[in-house]
Amino acid sequence: MISYSFCPVCSRPLSEGTIEGRSRMFCRECGWIHYRNPLPVAVAYAVNRHNELLLIRRAHEPAIHEWALPGGFLEEGEEPHEGCLRELMEETSLHGRIDRLIGIYHRSVELYGSLLVVAYKVTVHDHECMELNHEVSEAGFFDERNRPNVNIPLHRHIIDEHCRIEHLSGLSGDPAR
Repeated sequence: MISYSFCPVCSRPLSEGTIEGRSRMFCRECGWIHYRNPLPVAVAYAVNRHNELLLIRRAHEPAIHEWALPGGFLEEGEEPHEGCLRELMEETSLHGRIDRLIGIYHRSVELYGSLLVVAYKVTVHDHECMELNHEVSEAGFFDERNRPNVNIPLHRHIIDEHCRIEHLSGLSGDPAR
């Protein structure tokens, strides 16, 4: 997140003060207030027809060389589900279909500051057509027994959350239970 020292409207130095119960930078001259809003991110828990999970190995920071779920920043005017599918396509050349929302999470990271992350379960039908872009050094679909370790805490949490939701829906969807 950009930390402003000068007002982007009138170029005057900013002051710090309590506004709306929070410490914020603001301009005494024109009244502009610097709201530190989170950056929106979409993440795909993408599976193929064999219910194998797509994991990518990141080629750049943050978390270079770590296994992760595909995803990235939303663009202006883009709905979260659109950004999720776009990021999947950009990173792997795969087309997907949103099945459901897994969750919405807030995280603070050193490189970007505050993030608002929207995670979706996505089904991929053309998984044989994968081509990686410059952001990804390796990728593949993995079953639960052969899955590489995912060390990014939020991505691990999304995987666990998906498994918990699937387990609960399996219990409630079976009339014999």
